[in-house]
Amino acid sequence: MFYIYFVFSLIAAIFVYIDSEKHQMPRWWSAIIFFAPITMIYYIIQTRQKKSLIPLTVLVVIFVLVGIGESFLYTRIKNKIIYSSYSATAREILGFADELRYSVEQLNSLTLELEGMNSIDSSPAKINEVLYFINTMKESIKKNDRVVKKFLLVVNDYRDILIKEKFDWLIKIEEYYNQPVVIKYLNHLDLYLEAFYSLLQYTGENFQEINSRTPLYIKNYDGYYMNYVRELESHNRIDVVRMQFQHNFLVHYPQLEPYLPTIIKTRFMNIWSKK
Repeated sequence: MFYIYFVFSLIAAIFVYIDSEKHQMPRWWSAIIFFAPITMIYYIIQTRQKKSLIPLTVLVVIFVLVGIGESFLYTRIKNKIIYSSYSATAREILGFADELRYSVEQLNSLTLELEGMNSIDSSPAKINEVLYFINTMKESIKKNDRVVKKFLLVVNDYRDILIKEKFDWLIKIEEYYNQPVVIKYLNHLDLYLEAFYSLLQYTGENFQEINSRTPLYIKNYDGYYMNYVRELESHNRIDVVRMQFQHNFLVHYPQLEPYLPTIIKTRFMNIWSKK
């Protein structure tokens, strides 16, 4: 850290040392400016007086660039700086926590997108797009399930170390994912998607017959649709209880929100209706 700041201070000090000779200012100004570059503003005013506007402008621009550069460097290495004070075990577990957060962010994004799919254009092409999306989400659920299980296993194995190093918040994440309503929600989300997928797949494969109201296909379609609605309603009931629990949980531990499933503002998934 401070690589850019050090170089800027050194260049400024050299400039002042040379410039102080020209304007008969004390040479020790260069040392002051090296340790406190902000004092260069006073130096420029004293040596340039009314002509100090341009040097001051340049100085401000340089300070802004130095600040941006230092901020960029800090964001690149801050985690390494913070993690360096932790034990090797704690750093490993924090790595699993970061993996969990990334996995949850992906699943949350897909869940919010799915929540908006309450209507689909009447075309096999559009239905196929949604089928592809559901497959993507199902893979994300499987991946998230693996990450959660790995995280829970590691936290449970190193619980004493986490308590000793004051990482209680990691244990709270474990407590959340071990709640029966959370486990039930994550498991049933996959069942709901499977019912939705089956309905869309049948609709896409028999699109013309369904549109033509062919009795056999309509009967089969109604069966898929009723199964889908049952799974959706069941999922919504589970999700409402889960969201109520999660809301209360976050009241006490708001910093854990990035590690938990999303809370949909409408509080339930919409029923799909074919346009």
